[in-house]
Amino acid sequence: MFNEKAFLPEKTLTKPKNFLKNKPAYIFHHFMKCGGTSLTLSLKNWFLIINDHYKAMKDIEEYKLKRYDISKLNSENCIVGHFNYEGIHVFERYPEVIDETNNIKVFTFIRDPLSFCISLYYYTRRFGRIEDTLINYINSNRNLLAYYLPCHENNYKEILNRYFFIGITERMQESVNKLAEIFNKRKIQMPIANKTERDSQMSILTDDFVKNFKLKNELDYKIYNYCAEKFNMI
Repeated sequence: MFNEKAFLPEKTLTKPKNFLKNKPAYIFHHFMKCGGTSLTLSLKNWFLIINDHYKAMKDIEEYKLKRYDISKLNSENCIVGHFNYEGIHVFERYPEVIDETNNIKVFTFIRDPLSFCISLYYYTRRFGRIEDTLINYINSNRNLLAYYLPCHENNYKEILNRYFFIGITERMQESVNKLAEIFNKRKIQMPIANKTERDSQMSILTDDFVKNFKLKNELDYKIYNYCAEKFNMI
């Protein structure tokens, strides 16, 4: 059940009159299977983490009704949550962050679409949520990045531009190093957490299969490539 007693820290080294005046507070959109668990462990070296994850799907409706008071955030805080379903997407749950004058910045990490789909399959199967084969799962789930963000062909750049930083999972250490510079924090070595074992089904990933996947998931690759372009410009 969603924790009703969860709250923002009452004690802080930041004086109330300086809340978000000179430095922003942050929200980490913990995109599933994109290195978010490892990154959250690292963020604890830099911020007071505010856990805004729901515990189970059955708690979603209650979770929608309870959220953290944005007005109490300060520059030592970082809210972390998945925000991956209708009604709780990050910009639905915290629409205030779209207004840049609130000085609350959202960041996330994105992964190669095929790698993301495969990792999500094995993770979901590990918990008994699906019994499908890898090839059926891949063929029946297209443009998953677009689905979970969410966005479509005509607005994906607009949605992605709302994030002040988007890291690339395949370049995790480089991404975290860039974040450290942006946050003006010491650089840290990334741990590896929440890694899921794979099996012989990976043999389906022939060159032709990958080429076909990219054709069927064109929007996801537009998203991924746009994120990579923005990352390279930092």
